Amino acid sequence: MSNWPTISVEQQQELGRLIAGNPPREIPIYDELSYQDFLYNHLIPNQPFILSPVSTSTWSASSNFRIPIPSSTVSTPNLAALRRYAHHVVPVANTLQQQFSEFERIERPLGEVLDLWERGEGNGLYVKDWHLMAEIERDGRGVEEVYEVPECLRDDWLNPPYTPDSRLPTSDEGKFYASTSTSTSTSDFRFTYLGPPLTYTPLHRDVYGSYSWSANVVGRKVWWLFPPDRLDRVKDKNGDLVFDVREIEGEGGAIEILQQEGEIIFVPSGWHHQVVNLDFCISINHNFFSSPSLTRIYDTLCTAQERVEEAISDVKDMIIDRLGSGGDAWEKEWIEEVQGLLERDAGWGWKGFWETVRKKVEMPPAKDSLSPPVEMRNKWMNDIIGKYKMRREWMYLEEVHQIVADIEISITSQNT
Repeated sequence: MSNWPTISVEQQQELGRLIAGNPPREIPIYDELSYQDFLYNHLIPNQPFILSPVSTSTWSASSNFRIPIPSSTVSTPNLAALRRYAHHVVPVANTLQQQFSEFERIERPLGEVLDLWERGEGNGLYVKDWHLMAEIERDGRGVEEVYEVPECLRDDWLNPPYTPDSRLPTSDEGKFYASTSTSTSTSDFRFTYLGPPLTYTPLHRDVYGSYSWSANVVGRKVWWLFPPDRLDRVKDKNGDLVFDVREIEGEGGAIEILQQEGEIIFVPSGWHHQVVNLDFCISINHNFFSSPSLTRIYDTLCTAQERVEEAISDVKDMIIDRLGSGGDAWEKEWIEEVQGLLERDAGWGWKGFWETVRKKVEMPPAKDSLSPPVEMRNKWMNDIIGKYKMRREWMYLEEVHQIVADIEISITSQNT
């Protein structure tokens, strides 16, 4: 039975089908997971798992955002508790209106969306990618008012280091803490999602090919997971990924998982997935990467660059026509043009990638016991540095040279 009253008979039937058709879960489920087991059984082999509700039982959100239902493992969302954040301007997807490879999206104050839901309206609306944690920190409070990141997940190279209490911005984190009026910052990847039953996220892979984890604070979700070698059945005749795997036979042969309230699911690097809410759900999510995934993140950026170069190949011809093919002036301009578009398309170019690595090498986000051994981490970094120095960009992106040199100095100092 759903925790949300304003759904139709047809919607209830679809929810029943999704629940009844879900197979027994075949991925590991842990009450606790040591970092060593996480590293060797999941990070390095790139395999999914679930943390049981024990992992979220002490979160403030688990008590504040839930209204228990007697004799049920699913709670009702406490929308009144979310009124504290009603002034946040949040991205809202209309999951009833597809727009190209995503949904129609607008930004509006959270309070307006809560008004709709409390009136029994807006059943297709899904608040996605809400930077709740960044907003809380920007207001001078600590994220402990919502959650506590499990220890094994704290070696996060994509987000600010986990600090439960309030903290002051530093000059290095100025962009992250910049005062804005909306939640549309792209400087961190800690997201909160909330929406009614049957709102969903279409088939996709996470930003940069990163890992992700997602905690159900309220409600249940169905996940369809696809390892990188299991995508053939979810592509159309043009080789593009389908939007909704429910529309194809056998749902594409996915690994199907019903995630219960309170559980955290870990999605490996580069795995495609689709998610449907079975109840009104509130979830907290992190995209992240760490040193075990550096090679995959590096390869993903290389592939993104290849796509950009193919898309603007005519620009290359125009540059050569203007500057001539003799010398290297044309190639320098071409590489700079590609990097500019790559930053807009993929979210970063080579400079941004290496700056991120340098920052995390110089200021590790987690203590040594919650990170890979230094020699293992340094080997992964040396491997991608060696690959990068074989690329043409190494010759022309001189501003990256010092960044890479700083990383190499740090690696050398840690090895001695």
